[in-house]
Amino acid sequence: MFSVSLELPEFKVVKQVFHEEFFQLNVVKKSTEERCPYCGFLTNHVHDRRTRKVRDLKVLDKPLFLFVQVNRFRCFNCDEVFTQTFESIQPNKHQTNRYREYLYEQCLGSTIRMVSEKENIPYTTLERLFYSIATEKEIEHINELEENLRDEELVISIDEVAVRKGHRYETVLMDAKTGRVLAMEENRSFESTQLLLTKNLLSQSCVETVVVDMWKPFHKAIQTLFPAACLVIDKYHVVQKVTQALDQVRKRFPTLKKGRFALLKGYENLTEQQKQQLEGWLDEHDELALAYYLKESFRDFYQASDYDTAEELLDNWINEAKASPFRAYQEVARTLEKWKASILQYFLTPYTNGRIEGTNHKIKNIKRRAYGFRNIQRFRLRVFLECTGKTNEKQAA
Repeated sequence: MFSVSLELPEFKVVKQVFHEEFFQLNVVKKSTEERCPYCGFLTNHVHDRRTRKVRDLKVLDKPLFLFVQVNRFRCFNCDEVFTQTFESIQPNKHQTNRYREYLYEQCLGSTIRMVSEKENIPYTTLERLFYSIATEKEIEHINELEENLRDEELVISIDEVAVRKGHRYETVLMDAKTGRVLAMEENRSFESTQLLLTKNLLSQSCVETVVVDMWKPFHKAIQTLFPAACLVIDKYHVVQKVTQALDQVRKRFPTLKKGRFALLKGYENLTEQQKQQLEGWLDEHDELALAYYLKESFRDFYQASDYDTAEELLDNWINEAKASPFRAYQEVARTLEKWKASILQYFLTPYTNGRIEGTNHKIKNIKRRAYGFRNIQRFRLRVFLECTGKTNEKQAA
């Protein structure tokens, strides 16, 4: 017959019972004295005893329950009665600290419903437990971030993520260097962005660079609060504008309904069959060939080796797009001309919103996994605790 190794040094096992469905250990605290919380006097006079049933980590895939003898002591000095305390079990809790931590970790990558069914714990009990621990973890995480960001020159990314149908957005603020989500705020207006950027987390930090798309309220809020910060327009949003213009031209030709993928993808990434098909379309349609040339030539801009070369290439492209017969490209040219300084800033501070776009996908998965959140604060708490940039650290290691 085997015995269970408890690995909780403060307890002594006095009895083991192996049931068909679970294991039971009757335990007592090794220390027979307790310090009075009222006067600090040490006493060993037991006033009465009770038994508390406490859930612990599984053993051999079966639940383990500790039947803990809980003594109540009477203090000889002040005559107060108080309850014995334990290092591994919080007062009035029915799970060990390590089991509570295990449940919290399980819920982070899953749903509370799934973990409650797996561990045979009532949903409401596990929900209270998870968000109780999550609130404590949030405070720890904020303190850790404030300590790390205090003397750091911060590069932040700002982007929005759709959380509900009907253009319901959350604006996400991220540390672009580490991939840590710093905060979230409802909507993507000037006022909400200002509120997001005035979080205490940023008040002690020096914001050096902000990576953002071409959404005007974001820029207005950034320039109001951080006028000295460098603004970098995310290059993927710029390229997206150009590819969308090409797609508008493609829609003029009904026979190219299925040609979108080959036209928008980089030429060097096409298969030989796709290249032949593409070249046939371009030979057949001169206007399409011009639009495709504008898309491909714009890719040379972001491959420039220095700022001056990039500026020259961008100016040339804007002039060609303006002179083209395509209204979509003309609009893109005017947009790039308007944001030219922030677009070119990429060549001095080469940051993108790549990480935040990937995190936005993770945020949407968190929402889908729970089939949506009625409580937006709990949703933000989940994102804050799950999108910490630690995944990137593990991948780098």
